[in-house]
Amino acid sequence: MKPNFFDRIATELRHWTRKAWTFADVGAHWDATEDYDEINEGTYSYFRRFTDGFRVGDLQENGRVLDLCSRTGNGTLFFYEKGIVRTAVCADVSVKMGEICAARLKAGGFDEFEWVQIHEGKLPFEDASFDTVLCFETVEHICSPEALVAELGRVTRAGGKMLLTTPNVFWEPLHALAAILNLHHSEGPHRFIRRARLVSMIQGAGFEIASEETTVLIPGGPRWLLRLSDWVEAHTRRTLMPLLGLRRIFACRKT
Repeated sequence: MKPNFFDRIATELRHWTRKAWTFADVGAHWDATEDYDEINEGTYSYFRRFTDGFRVGDLQENGRVLDLCSRTGNGTLFFYEKGIVRTAVCADVSVKMGEICAARLKAGGFDEFEWVQIHEGKLPFEDASFDTVLCFETVEHICSPEALVAELGRVTRAGGKMLLTTPNVFWEPLHALAAILNLHHSEGPHRFIRRARLVSMIQGAGFEIASEETTVLIPGGPRWLLRLSDWVEAHTRRTLMPLLGLRRIFACRKT
């Protein structure tokens, strides 16, 4: 039985107030999410994490790529089609998402990948083993994000790139409200992270931030509204958007 309105309120309050959680807690949430792709296919903001990331990232072509928390494989497939991915490791906490990911990549004609389940912050990869790391909307789901980003620094080769996206803390109440109103799937265990902390953890992991943008003013709606949102975004990229935009994008280079 699907949760009712009051159950959804209680669930979001638990997510919002919990002080600690595990990788298994996050995996259980995504394993139980039945409509991830169905909802995101109709959400304008979802696929922009990939298109905006590709535009901002200046990523190496034909590289070995780690897609951390690859979920249903949309990001790996997108960057494969763009020529960024030669081989990939898709790592995630959710077995269910991994099954969907593997099926999607094979259906898309990409076989040079390995799917790995992760259970803890210490990643099961050798030092400097990836040319590119993709980390889309992941760090906010990890209870100790500094440790995770440090691991991403460890497994990225010198001169390699990391593309990291995460929601703006301004949007945390709106994400919870969308889940309560059954307009979008719940974010599950998470804590959105302030920009200053993100910058500190990225630089502390041995990356320099080559480029940064905050994108998406209106996450969905009629075409005219999205066009207006795009216009406002384009004209306020350095003024309004860093404050109110939904998604922060950091294109980073390992020093």
